[in-house]
Amino acid sequence: MRVPLLTAITTIAVATSPLGAGNAHGDDTETTVPGEYMEDDAVDEEGDELASDELDAGEESLEPELPSLPELGHGWSNDHGSLSISCGAANRGALYGGVPLPYAGIGYAMPEPWLSRGHHYGTEELVGLITRAAAAVDQNLPGGVLGVADLSGPEGGVLRGHRSHQSGRDVDLIYYSIDPAGNPFPPDHYMAYYTHSGLAHYARSPSFSREIAQRYFDLARNWTLVKVLLTDPRAEVEHIFVSSRVRHWLLDFARHSGESEELVSRAARVLRKPRGVDGHNDHMHVRIRCSEKDAALGRCRNDIASRPRRGRRWRSVVTCPAPLVSMP
Repeated sequence: MRVPLLTAITTIAVATSPLGAGNAHGDDTETTVPGEYMEDDAVDEEGDELASDELDAGEESLEPELPSLPELGHGWSNDHGSLSISCGAANRGALYGGVPLPYAGIGYAMPEPWLSRGHHYGTEELVGLITRAAAAVDQNLPGGVLGVADLSGPEGGVLRGHRSHQSGRDVDLIYYSIDPAGNPFPPDHYMAYYTHSGLAHYARSPSFSREIAQRYFDLARNWTLVKVLLTDPRAEVEHIFVSSRVRHWLLDFARHSGESEELVSRAARVLRKPRGVDGHNDHMHVRIRCSEKDAALGRCRNDIASRPRRGRRWRSVVTCPAPLVSMP
């Protein structure tokens, strides 16, 4: 028998899920819950499972539309005197002046195997958003650690295992979790897969693991993370891709916690189930919108690039506009 979603919050007692009843293995079955999500909530993420041979050789430069790009770029340089630009689309783009996210900071850490991949580059807006959000959650609910997985490569472009993450505006964040006693569970080597009761006892990523240390979905911290992402004053979140069940959990928690209708409505728009992509019961995929300088200097676009017809490949690799490439 399923227990109502919010019978307990995240300060629960031993072996009780914050989301409902269910045992570790035999009783926690994976079934569809009617009404969790409407099909028009789904959008194309272009986010996962990219074959490594999907690109042909060659380059395609995004020709700039504005003259005097170095002068414009100088005015938009960051605190370190450098310039990061997201070029093109999230699923067909590049990154100029990628900013590395430190492997650990206040309230977050990048665990293995993601740490060794070197996919920790983004625009300054994305990297700043991650560090501010993790610190804000830690300040509000101390003790939890946000696991950070892939961002982009140093120059963007195709990232193995992803269709997006190409232009420095995407990041995969591993859900906060708690142990059976209700204590924060630190990130380990897995993206734990949360079943309908909120329990995770196995993982599908980065590789399938039949048994992992049991943990539960931390509603309070995961909602607080969504809230601070949506209200950040310096970066605008475009999408937060999650599964339908996680979306349902978070929105229910927000309503029962007395959040404003305006915030809940915005969260409902931004929390999306990606169409045609299985999962996201183990992580949230955050994408920010192009900044003004991204659009002006890198021809950044918030929509995704149309993919070639089935069986065909991209004919070239996208690079940032030549004036950016040649800038000191």
